Amino acid sequence: MTDPYAGRRRVRFGTFDAESWWRPDDLAVLPSVGSGDPAVGTMDELLAGFCAPGDLLITRQQVFPDILAGYGVAFDHQSADAPGPIEQHLPPLGNQVPTPYAVLAPFPSLPSPEVVAQVNSKTWSNSLVLELGLPGAGRVVRSPDELVAAVTDLDFHALVKDPYGVSGRSLLEVGTPGVLRAIERVLRKQPDKRVELIVQPKYPKKHDFSGHVLLARDGSWEFLGLQQMTNKGFRHFGSSPAPTALIDKDWYADTLADVVAAVHAAGYWGPVGVDAMVLDDDSVVPVLEINARQSLGLLALHLNRRSEDLTAHLWQLELNLAPGQGIRDVLHALTGLASTGDRPGAMLLNGTHLTAPGGRVHVAIFCPDGHVTQWQHRLLAAVTAAGLTPRGMTDAA
Repeated sequence: MTDPYAGRRRVRFGTFDAESWWRPDDLAVLPSVGSGDPAVGTMDELLAGFCAPGDLLITRQQVFPDILAGYGVAFDHQSADAPGPIEQHLPPLGNQVPTPYAVLAPFPSLPSPEVVAQVNSKTWSNSLVLELGLPGAGRVVRSPDELVAAVTDLDFHALVKDPYGVSGRSLLEVGTPGVLRAIERVLRKQPDKRVELIVQPKYPKKHDFSGHVLLARDGSWEFLGLQQMTNKGFRHFGSSPAPTALIDKDWYADTLADVVAAVHAAGYWGPVGVDAMVLDDDSVVPVLEINARQSLGLLALHLNRRSEDLTAHLWQLELNLAPGQGIRDVLHALTGLASTGDRPGAMLLNGTHLTAPGGRVHVAIFCPDGHVTQWQHRLLAAVTAAGLTPRGMTDAA
């Protein structure tokens, strides 16, 4: 696909909790299953992984220089620390090309924020699944009574989703009448809010995966590839190139054609990720939800292009830290294992503001096919030897 902005400098920036800004204020909220993730506010550091030479990266806060240097690509960096979406605090861009993680503000070269919010809604994608006759459709409910009926009809094998939830947040498994009653109580205590939720069956799942396309303004599009996803609970934990045995890649690309056409007809263009799953009986739910934005799966695909001989696996390293420990200790632990894709090893992608009692950082592991688990254990051994405490081990694929 021809790049209409070739030769112009790209400015990369983003707000990783974009869904919370797209979400209408008048929607009722589900019961909280935990506090917000403080790491989300600084995940814009990860956008350095998309940068090409000469790009400008603007992050909410300063980034530790050793992290930026670890990408092995020469690009410029600025910070714009201020409340609210970073889009509200950008310097004048002139002839530069805005390339956000997700569209939250109007730019002439981008679709409108209103269109972007619409196509990112799970209500919209669920309606599209029904319209196209694809398997896996849920049921949109608009009152507590409708919620009770939908979950009961599924015999409590149900997931309840907020239309603008992301990565496991605002998604609840409802496996008992007690859990359903708790959700119902919370909704009824919000009489001034409207209810809009999606109730889906909880499928017997074998694998999660995502398909990624780049949709041009004229409606043409390029299939970028598949990523197999690892989730921890309902939160994204890692992405790896999908093995050929997972699914017929050409069949899935063809399945997306009508989906992409509908997204374009709604007025959107740009990166699109479509979450899907393979069930225990090897059948496929091709569209669970649509992410009309950049994504961690797209980042993993982009990093995978750094090497012809190695594959890139995006992984999260969760650590407990003692007072005084931070990102310097993590970088020190990975000394001798670092790689920009030129050899087997790891690239630390973020974590500038990692402090006690701990948190998570994202790592790209470059290794031959079939070696990712071995490299995960090497990384865990390295941070442990450096006096850091891993919180757990989850395979990237």
